Amino acid sequence: MDLNRGIAPVKKEHIIDKRRGKEGEKAVSDDETNETKEEPPRKKGRITRVRGKKDKMVVENTRLCLKTSMGLVCETESCKFDHDLDAYLETKEKDLGDKCVNFENFGKCRFGYKCRFLNAHLSSDGKLIVNEDRVSLINAINTEEKNIINMETQKKLRKNVYQFPKSDAYMVEIEREVSRQLEMERKNKLEKLQSNQSEKDNQNVSEVIDIEVQPNISSQTIKDESEETKFDIESDRKENVESTITDSVTVNNFTTSTTSTTSNNLLDADIEASVHTPDIPLRSCEKKKISFKDKLYLAPLTTVGNLPFRRICKEFGADITCGEMAMATNILQGQQSEWALLKRHVSEDIFGVQICGCKVQHLVKCAELLNNEIEVDFVDVNLGCPIDIVFNKGAGTALLKHDGKLGKIFRGMDKVMDFPVTVKLRTGIQDEVPLAHKLIPKFENWGVAMATLHGRSRQQRYTKLANWDYISNVSNKVKEMPFFGNGDVLGYTDYYKHLENHNVDGIMIARGALIKPWIFDEIKSKRHYDISSKERFEILEKFCNYGLEHWGSDSIGVNKTRRFLCEWFGFLHRYIPVGLLEVLPQRINDRPPSFRGRDDLETLMASPNSNDWIKLSEMLLGPAPDNFIFVPKHKSNSYEG
Repeated sequence: MDLNRGIAPVKKEHIIDKRRGKEGEKAVSDDETNETKEEPPRKKGRITRVRGKKDKMVVENTRLCLKTSMGLVCETESCKFDHDLDAYLETKEKDLGDKCVNFENFGKCRFGYKCRFLNAHLSSDGKLIVNEDRVSLINAINTEEKNIINMETQKKLRKNVYQFPKSDAYMVEIEREVSRQLEMERKNKLEKLQSNQSEKDNQNVSEVIDIEVQPNISSQTIKDESEETKFDIESDRKENVESTITDSVTVNNFTTSTTSTTSNNLLDADIEASVHTPDIPLRSCEKKKISFKDKLYLAPLTTVGNLPFRRICKEFGADITCGEMAMATNILQGQQSEWALLKRHVSEDIFGVQICGCKVQHLVKCAELLNNEIEVDFVDVNLGCPIDIVFNKGAGTALLKHDGKLGKIFRGMDKVMDFPVTVKLRTGIQDEVPLAHKLIPKFENWGVAMATLHGRSRQQRYTKLANWDYISNVSNKVKEMPFFGNGDVLGYTDYYKHLENHNVDGIMIARGALIKPWIFDEIKSKRHYDISSKERFEILEKFCNYGLEHWGSDSIGVNKTRRFLCEWFGFLHRYIPVGLLEVLPQRINDRPPSFRGRDDLETLMASPNSNDWIKLSEMLLGPAPDNFIFVPKHKSNSYEG
């Protein structure tokens, strides 16, 4: 079969020649457009953004009071929401179906009259139905989602009154350590300066003795000049040292002054911190232990690695799951949207959250907050995010060039948490300057329990292939810490090839799970699963049901589910069924040619046109609102290069 390099080897009978395609025949190609004018070609290696189009939040015209929506009487006089239930029901959009997943699973629907499947739990006299037996059972087995922030904690965070005793004590300790180190450097430099000046004075004295015959130059003049020179040098040096101390402390996000007032404040802070600090922190041998080796690890995935998707992957055999990347500063501010990324389903037996930040105190305080408020098995630090908005703030891959700051971050997080800290990183910032081989051996000394290396640099993004040879070289430098590799695994053959040949303890799976979430089942059963379009559609139905549970069955929740489903289609459409391939397995960076599936549904699922993704969502969630606009957030450049 004669195909260009980088093109997936689809069987000839399924390939459609676009120049001679039959009339009415649907061709699937990445060259299709979303009924817009053809855009100019993008520059290689550069990501362009679609301007002027944004996803619009679909909201109802009438904002019904929560208590009224549940059939209760609102007693709040200052309530700003509507309370006319009859008027709301007259203008409410038609139901999307006669089956409410929230009512069936939990015995009642928490959205009441606002539910888009209202008839499923509405009696003949217009009252909401509650299945008391089901509610009691659900409460007994506790199947609700975990890690929901309580109102009291959120208020403290927003008012900046939440206490961080362990973190505060650690920051004072670090500040003192930095001050001592800088003071020692200052003394050493001054001693060296004085030694050099002493040698210079001796040399000047010798010169004076040798030239005593010259009457115009007195020994007193030479002495005065020497004293002045010494004073000037010492004064300049003192200013430079003090400047160095201030600059170094500022870089490490501390505030240190050379005045006695600051010293007193430091002492007071140290005493106050010690009063509120609990007893001796847990030793490493007492911390919660997790066996990472040989576990199937679903990577933390921004936007598409949401809770409903993780539930799908758990059912297919994923052992370890991790939440989407959350910004440490937003968590510390109590932002509801960021805390939503930390939610955990009860089916996630080994679960971690990933945080991202650039400052020592932010990450350490965030770790202490998570340790106190949520239920997780580990916290992962993101050192691999390549996007500009994160990198330019000094977070993500930008931290790879600051090993001193990283040491303070990891040691601090290890001190304030009762569970392990892990890290995910890239090879480096630039292709030709790898950094991971210098950092990873240090991680063990800093208290890191496990490290995962993605075999690409920030500059590379997702283009070209992951450098597994480099991953293997780095793994040889690791002593006891579990070490995972990551990159380009789309089947069980890729998984076991890297596991056996590159000296890693396990492999983290990212895009491979997005393209085909059943990859975990393939790996465990060691087979290529030729899944039918009907089975794939059932997976999508399950995702939508989980989405309605998680985001809600009202208009806002339905359209959130629709939007995240369309985001997932940005990866799902890249899958090529096993029965259509001439050579197995499919490679993750191979672009599929224009082809037709074995049935219409399979063809539609392979479409790269986002309008077709909306059509598929309408088959699952009913008609999309007229004002629903979807622009893919993840426009991958993984086929380039």
